[in-house]
Amino acid sequence: MMLARNIRCLKKYGSNSKCFVLLSLRFRNFSLSRTTFNSKNALETELPDKDNLLRKFIFKKKTHTVQEITSQLDELIGKEVTLNGWISRKPRKVSKKLIFGELRDGNGDITQLLASEDSSKKCLEFLKTAFLEDAISVTGTIAIRREAKNQVKQQDTDCKWDLILKEYNILNKSNDLPSKLLETIKKNSDFPANLRYLQLRSKYYQDALKLRSKTASIVRKTLNLLNFIEIETPLLFKSTPEGAREFLVPTRKPRQFYALPQSPQQYKQLLMASGVNKYYQIAKCFRDEDLRKDRQPEFTQVDMELAFSNAEDVMLNVEQVVKNVWQDVRNLNFFKLNKDGDLIKVNHLDANDNFTKIPYLKALENFGIDKPDLRSGLTFKPLTFEEYGVKVIGEKAEEFPIFEICILRNAFNNTKETQTSLFDAQNYKSRIPISVSIESDQDCLNWYKNFEKIVKFESNTKLQKLILELNLQKGDIIAGSTRSKLPYENPTPLGRFRQLSIEAYPTKWRRKLLNFENKDITESVKPKDVFVASWIVDFPLFSPLEISETDSNGYPVYNYYNLTSTHHPFTMCNPKDYDLLSTNPLKVHGEHYDLVINGVELGGGSRRIHDTSLQKYIFNNILKIGNYQQLFGHLLNAFDIGCPPHAGLAIGFDRMCAMLLNSESIRDVVAFPKTKTGADAVVNSPSDVSDITLQEYHIKKLE
Repeated sequence: MMLARNIRCLKKYGSNSKCFVLLSLRFRNFSLSRTTFNSKNALETELPDKDNLLRKFIFKKKTHTVQEITSQLDELIGKEVTLNGWISRKPRKVSKKLIFGELRDGNGDITQLLASEDSSKKCLEFLKTAFLEDAISVTGTIAIRREAKNQVKQQDTDCKWDLILKEYNILNKSNDLPSKLLETIKKNSDFPANLRYLQLRSKYYQDALKLRSKTASIVRKTLNLLNFIEIETPLLFKSTPEGAREFLVPTRKPRQFYALPQSPQQYKQLLMASGVNKYYQIAKCFRDEDLRKDRQPEFTQVDMELAFSNAEDVMLNVEQVVKNVWQDVRNLNFFKLNKDGDLIKVNHLDANDNFTKIPYLKALENFGIDKPDLRSGLTFKPLTFEEYGVKVIGEKAEEFPIFEICILRNAFNNTKETQTSLFDAQNYKSRIPISVSIESDQDCLNWYKNFEKIVKFESNTKLQKLILELNLQKGDIIAGSTRSKLPYENPTPLGRFRQLSIEAYPTKWRRKLLNFENKDITESVKPKDVFVASWIVDFPLFSPLEISETDSNGYPVYNYYNLTSTHHPFTMCNPKDYDLLSTNPLKVHGEHYDLVINGVELGGGSRRIHDTSLQKYIFNNILKIGNYQQLFGHLLNAFDIGCPPHAGLAIGFDRMCAMLLNSESIRDVVAFPKTKTGADAVVNSPSDVSDITLQEYHIKKLE
C-alpha cells in the first residue's frame, strides 16, 4: 500500500518531489536510489499480449496422474484424459507424420506422448518445437503401446501406455538450459546448486520430499497418541555456551544481539516448569559449524521433553516413535543385538521388546566409537601384559596404556584387492593404526614385528601362544593401536579403522539375522533393509578440554583440569556417582543416552538437573562458568519454583529421513540445502548488506 501511494505521488509530482526521496529510501535495500531510478522505464513497461498470457493461467486441470492411469489402465484404455506436467525428454521425430515425446507429472512419473498428423497437426507442430522442461497441459486418449499389448490381460501395473495427443497448452516455456545440463550432468552431485528447483522436479527428489512429509505426519500422530502436545518455542533466543558456534542476530539497540537456538533445550526445560507434562515440536535449529554430508547450518529435529520422568520413560516413548516410522514408511522391523552377538528382529507391536543398551566404555572397548555400526561383527581384542606379555612403550604409554587389535579375516585374495582407504592417513583424524596385510607364510609368523614401534613383547612363550591363537592366514589384515583406559579420543584410531573396513567391505563380516522364532533369515533380507538400533548409555558426564588434536606424535592433548560437559551442562549425573562430583568429576557418569542406528547417532538426550543448588555447583565449581547467573538465570529461577524432575531427547529429523531413503546425505531430504560453504546458491545468500542498513544496527564493516 505504501509503495502504491509513493508511485502515485511520483506520477503526480515528478522525480524532484519529496515523495520521490521517500520512495528512494523505501527501496534502499533493493539498491534503488534517486540517481538510478528511472520513472518512465519503471512505470511504462509494456503489458504482455492478453491472449498469450492468459492461456498460461486458464488451462485444463489434470484428470489423473500417470500413476493413477497405470493402476486403472483396463478401465481407461481409449478414454480421454488430461495430464499436467513438464516435457521430460527432447521429443524425437520418427517420421514427418509421427513424433514421440515424454511428459513427467508432478509426482515425477513419466509417460510417453504421441503426436501424429492423423490425430492433430497442431499437436505435431507443438512437439516439434517443444523444449525440455516446458510446463504443459495436454489432453488425449489412452492407448496401449504396441510392445505392451500382451501385458494388458495380466493387469500388470507397470504396463506401458501412450497418450495420443488431441489438445495442448504451453503453460510456460523453458529456455535451453535444461537441454544443455542434460548433456553434461552424469550424477546428482554434479547438478548446479543454483538450479535446485529444477533438480527437485525429478522423481527421486519428489519421492524424497513426500517421504519427509509422511515421516513428519507419523511422528506427530504417534506423539499425539502418547499424549504429547506440540508447542512452538521462540527462534530469537540469547547467546549461551552450548557447544557449537551460534548465529547472532543484531538488533537496533547498541551491542544487543539475539542468537538463533542450537536447540530448544532451555525453553523446553522452562515448559516443564510451566506445568506441561509431555512436550514436543519439530523444531528448526541453527549451528555455525563445519559442514559435511550429514550436517547443515540449519537443521530440523524432533524435540521432546517429559515431566515427572526418567531416562527409561524417554527411551520407551522414543522407541515407539521410530518403530512406527520404520513400519509405516518402509514396512520394516528393527534388529537388535542379542547376547550371542547375532541380530534378532524387534517386534514393533511389543512395547516391551526394547533396543539393546550398550555402556559407553563397552562400545569404545569393542568398537572404538560411541556410535557403532552393529550390522558388522568386527570387534577388537586387547593384548594385555598379563595374558600375552604385551607392554605399551613410548612417551604416551602411561596415558594410552591399552594395546588392541582388529583382524579382517579373508580380506583379499591378492594384494591388488586390498582397499587402500584403510591405510590412507587422510582418512583418520590424527593417529593412524599400524596395519599389516598378510601376504606370505612368513607374514603369518612375523606380523608382530610391525608393532614393535609401540609395544614390547616381553615373553616369547606368550608371544608364540598369541601367534597360534590368532592363526593369521594369507589374505588377512591385522591392525593395532593404543588407547586410554577411558577414551575421550572418539573414534579411537582402531575405531576409525573399523568404520573404514565396513565401508570398504560392505558384504563381509556381517552378523547373522534371526526372526522372532530365532530362525536364520540372513539370506532372505536385503542388506539395505537391515536397521540395527541400540542405546549407548553411561557416558562420562564431563570430558577434559582438548587443547590440540595432535602432538608431534599424533596423540591428542588434553587439559585434565579444564572440564567441559560431554552432552550439555544441564545433564544429571548417575546417582551412584554423586559423591565423585566433589572428588573426581572425570569418573562421574551422566544420565545421557544416544539412539544409534547403523552407525548413525539418530538422537540424543538426558535426564536433566532440576535442582538449583546442584546446577549452580556444576556451573561454578566444575565447568568454571563465572557468569552463569547472567547466562542461565532464567532457568535457575524456574528451578526454584517447584520445577519437576524431567528428561528428554531430540531426534535428528533430517538424518532420519535420509536413512529411510537409504541416502548418505541429508541434502537429499532437504528442499533447499546449503552448500559446503554454507551458502544458499538459489537465492545467493548470505549476501552483502548496505552501509546504511548496517548503521541502523550499529554495525560497521571491517576492511
